[in-house]
Amino acid sequence: MKRLIAFLLIFCFNKFSFAQNSDLKSMVDSLKFIKADTFNCNADLYWRIIAKGKAAIPVLIEKLTDTAPTNIKHHCKKTKLNVGEIAHFALTQVAEFPAFLVTKIQFDVFTDGGCWIFYEYLFNNANKAAYRKSVQEWYDKQKVKYKQKRISKKDLSACQKLFGIDTFYRWKG
Repeated sequence: MKRLIAFLLIFCFNKFSFAQNSDLKSMVDSLKFIKADTFNCNADLYWRIIAKGKAAIPVLIEKLTDTAPTNIKHHCKKTKLNVGEIAHFALTQVAEFPAFLVTKIQFDVFTDGGCWIFYEYLFNNANKAAYRKSVQEWYDKQKVKYKQKRISKKDLSACQKLFGIDTFYRWKG
């Protein structure tokens, strides 16, 4: 009887764990259908993915090459963002990914419009595969150096408060 109970507990735990990962993958796969046009709190799918925290990192990295169009606008891009770009922004809401250390390219400059020169690299679809590979390799090597940090209440955005996001994964090199 004890073995049966132990088996059932293990089976249910594995099924529940798989369902969570499957649900997260479905959420990230659905980014192309996001209805909002900015990253405000109406972009609830975006914020719910970020709320998954560290578990979302591998799924978001996988999506960095997805060029499917979305409705989301960004002031540094003339056209709407694609799924890969949204995945990047969500990834950087979950954890720190230092652009220079990840890509080995220096991005120190901001344009007159206040846009980081890194965005020219990110928004170029020809760079997506190399960027995803760099991010994946970086994370695989550095993930043990990420530490969960609580975001102070005064630094929480309205959307972070609304979706219960109060932690960030800081890289300690």
